[in-house]
Amino acid sequence: MSLRFAAAALAALGAAAPAHAELYYLIVAGLGGEPAYEEQFGKDAAALAAVARRTTAASRVMLLQGEGATREAVVTSLESLRMRAKPADSVVVMLLGHGSYDGETYKLNLPGPDIDGDELAKLLSDVPARSQLVVNATSASGAILEKWAAEGRTLITATRSGFERNATRFAQHFAAALAEGSADINKNGAITAQEAFDYASRSVADSFEKDGALATEHPQIAGGAPTRFTVARLAAAGPAEPAATSPAVAALVAEREKLDAEIEALRARRESMPNDQYLAELQRLLVALAEVQGKIDAEQPRAPQ
Repeated sequence: MSLRFAAAALAALGAAAPAHAELYYLIVAGLGGEPAYEEQFGKDAAALAAVARRTTAASRVMLLQGEGATREAVVTSLESLRMRAKPADSVVVMLLGHGSYDGETYKLNLPGPDIDGDELAKLLSDVPARSQLVVNATSASGAILEKWAAEGRTLITATRSGFERNATRFAQHFAAALAEGSADINKNGAITAQEAFDYASRSVADSFEKDGALATEHPQIAGGAPTRFTVARLAAAGPAEPAATSPAVAALVAEREKLDAEIEALRARRESMPNDQYLAELQRLLVALAEVQGKIDAEQPRAPQ
């Protein structure tokens, strides 16, 4: 075999080798119905984004919230996933805010025109990633359980039907699950969809019991392989970031490391703290972490993935 032929054969084998599977996130915080709820959902979305950026490259995390979470932006982001994600990749889509259901049609309430469940289902089906996790934490989210079911897709909803219409607590507890060591049942440093759901659903039920209130949401999980879908890692994973290019970036990286250390210290104190206090402090740190990471990304963009 000539050297030229051998080189060509090796190149062909390299070209045919499967690409490394990637993980993409899309987090959408729509309207909250009331200012207090909207603020809470915004914090939940930022906390989820912070966890996502600890798990995969920031360039593969899309966050839509506030006035930016329009129907057009949601459609554009899902079309971006359709173009970027490969069949071997995994995709996580998280929907927060207020959802509505009239007995036939589910809608995600957004600034400007809403988007209905049928259109969202079609956009999700167009994404080629064979492994998908859709977390619909909105009110009335249980209405989508049958219509959004698809091979390879795990569905998690905050409610068991479209008729549980009160503002939900699930997103806050799900964000805590993705950052909480006690949610990691097998202690492998990764949180699966099933582990996150189990932790969050228990936490939601406990919160209603503590308040002495009748539970107005009953989280559900269906489809896919939730025990094998890694949705978050407790420690940063993936390739190292480029070295800081300026004193400003170096200071931001140091601030991020300090916040990471504070989160670890908070986890260690978990058992000695009231649950509400722990969740509030964890969310504060995750939101701060998301803000710092956003500044780092703006100062020193990652190379395209």
